[in-house]
Amino acid sequence: MTSARLAGALLAALAWALCGPTVWALEPLLSFDDAAGQKCRLDAALYRSQLENFTLWAVKMYDASAKAPVGILAGATFQLGHFDECLQVGSEEAPTAVVALPAPLRAQYCVARIRLEPEQATYPGFHRLDRPHAFSLQYDPRDSAWEKLMVPLDPSKKPRNSFHWATCIPASCSPADLKVALDAALQPLRQRHEVQLSVDVDEKLCTVAQRMPLSTADIAVLTVILLVFGVVVAASFFDMAIYRQRPAGDERPLTRGQEILMAFSACTNLEKLNKPDPTDDLGILHGLRLFSMVFIILGHRCLFSYGGPFFNPEFLEERYRKIEDMFLLNGTLLVDTFFVLSGFLTCFGILLEIHKRKTLNVPMLYLYRWMRLTPVYMMVVAFYATLFSKVDSGPLWKARVGLEQERCVQNWWTNLLYVNNYVNADQLCMFQSWYIACDMHYFLLAPLIVIPLYKNPKLGLALLAGVTSLSIVIPFAVTYVGEYSGVLRVYMSLLEDPPSNEDYYAVYIKSHNRAAPYFIGMAAAYLYGILKLSDIKIPKGVMWGCSLAATVVGLTSMFGAWVFYIPGREYFAGENAAYASLHRVGWALTVAWVVLGGCTTRFGVLQPLLQLNAFLPLSRLTYCAFLTHGAVQLYTLATLRQPEFMSFPKLFWMASGDITISFIVALFVHLFFEAPLGAIQKMLLRKKPANRPRNENAPAAVHMADAPPPPPVASTPPPPETSTPPSPRETTPEIPDNPDEQQSSV
Repeated sequence: MTSARLAGALLAALAWALCGPTVWALEPLLSFDDAAGQKCRLDAALYRSQLENFTLWAVKMYDASAKAPVGILAGATFQLGHFDECLQVGSEEAPTAVVALPAPLRAQYCVARIRLEPEQATYPGFHRLDRPHAFSLQYDPRDSAWEKLMVPLDPSKKPRNSFHWATCIPASCSPADLKVALDAALQPLRQRHEVQLSVDVDEKLCTVAQRMPLSTADIAVLTVILLVFGVVVAASFFDMAIYRQRPAGDERPLTRGQEILMAFSACTNLEKLNKPDPTDDLGILHGLRLFSMVFIILGHRCLFSYGGPFFNPEFLEERYRKIEDMFLLNGTLLVDTFFVLSGFLTCFGILLEIHKRKTLNVPMLYLYRWMRLTPVYMMVVAFYATLFSKVDSGPLWKARVGLEQERCVQNWWTNLLYVNNYVNADQLCMFQSWYIACDMHYFLLAPLIVIPLYKNPKLGLALLAGVTSLSIVIPFAVTYVGEYSGVLRVYMSLLEDPPSNEDYYAVYIKSHNRAAPYFIGMAAAYLYGILKLSDIKIPKGVMWGCSLAATVVGLTSMFGAWVFYIPGREYFAGENAAYASLHRVGWALTVAWVVLGGCTTRFGVLQPLLQLNAFLPLSRLTYCAFLTHGAVQLYTLATLRQPEFMSFPKLFWMASGDITISFIVALFVHLFFEAPLGAIQKMLLRKKPANRPRNENAPAAVHMADAPPPPPVASTPPPPETSTPPSPRETTPEIPDNPDEQQSSV
């Protein structure tokens, strides 16, 4: 038999071995005679006998299992069967509208991983390196199908010789029992066709329909959410039905208790969310951070869709070779937009604070920042670690959501201390949370640079130039010595689980490799301050010239990554190191110019778009959207029942849903946690009790400066408000150094 016919016969034989020829087959799906547990053996025997009798529950189990493989040569390596049909058998939920009575046994849905290779005698060239198609998508149709089943040398290709196969088995059988049964079923195939077939069954890919009891931690988090919901309802009622109905002349100040209650009023917080900034000088930042957040969510949609089961991987394999696709494949640069904005607002805010008070309480500044970012952040982490895993189920639910829960349970403290991008970084809780850690690290350094910058400009500029230069040299050295790629190449193998990829956890998320854009943002803020104080307008010719140069530099930084995606291209350490250290600098300079030009001389047509009033409330929600959008997208992946067919229209359609749902969820997180806690924090830190009219007593909206910046990955998401918080020594600062009164980075 020729090798091509052998491969076709092998696929057919594989389906026969695993599924049997018909439902009346005398030897059904799998034999569990060698299972470790007696209960498993008895249930398997019952299943076999009832399948022969064509009993409904047994046929449903058989029907729910994957049959003949489809599309393996095209890269569709997930054969997922029918998850819900399998779990209906023996479900604790019976009777239901679909299942009248429970079956005599409970079914379990498992996805096994099967790896296929020919023996040396079957196809001698399977492991050879001199393949004409090694770095090409073109295969000679007259060649053996084994050519396309080879383990690819090109990392942009999806391996075809390893695939996932769903089967419905008795719940009393363990993953180890299934592995033994599959090995036994495939043994005749190994001998008949002289192939190697290895089987692996991950416990996280096995699911039984059962009620998940709430743990103590689950109950605690749920109680907090319900209590806060109750307080928000009560506060909103008090605000609308009592406080706002007071007689016109009643100017009595709120008591401290009433003031705290009012901090939770959804009505007041919604008003504050849409409150215009005192000045539109920095209004362009609202549009920048909103659009950056939108594109980050789009990039993360690519991460989840291309890193999970999808029907046509050849579509993505082709896109890796297109230079025009670098706006997505190198979309991690968008995260640096947030770093620039964060550095800009932090530096500008601290300069204003020192100018006003002639001093700066640095420890209080750090405390304010930590308190401003941490409560809502840790509330989302707590949800990941507890309730998230109880929300739904699916073929990949335990493997994706369950894995995320495990990481958060074990490593939540690294998030709390903002060291999660260094400590246990390969077990990152919330894959996008590394950005918040980086931003916190840079914020700790900022006052040490800005104070000299204000008091002794020469020393401060030398210090800023030094740390900026160092932040360029370090990624060069790390990339050169470690022989890493100059760009994070988002191949399918990385997208399956970014935190476990060495390029991601050892290089991409480290603060010392990502600092340059932040310091460039600080330099832009200092220059902006000089221009404003001197009332200097940039000449039109300079605006055009610098805008053209910035466009060229930005596009070069973005699309220059294409050379590192060229399949089979020789690795040059110096070239990769240079790009790794400079492409983020180029992008940061482009963003810094947009900020400087937009905040001083303005950009004409572009300016009204970026300062659209409708963007104001959405831009103030970007921190919460950054924190929550990963859960929204992870949910859609983990509940997937069949591989998705992907295309650009489908991708943008899915991302539109992600953006909408993420901002809706972000609004609730803002109203329940971020806005109330921010207002209470200001009450606690101010010097004297407030004695202001009703509207001023209401909790302040989240301003750009005070919110934390969101991250990225495509990795990627935008940063929240990053400017410097007001000093606790004055109740109402005269300058817009309050994050809620100033544009923020995320």
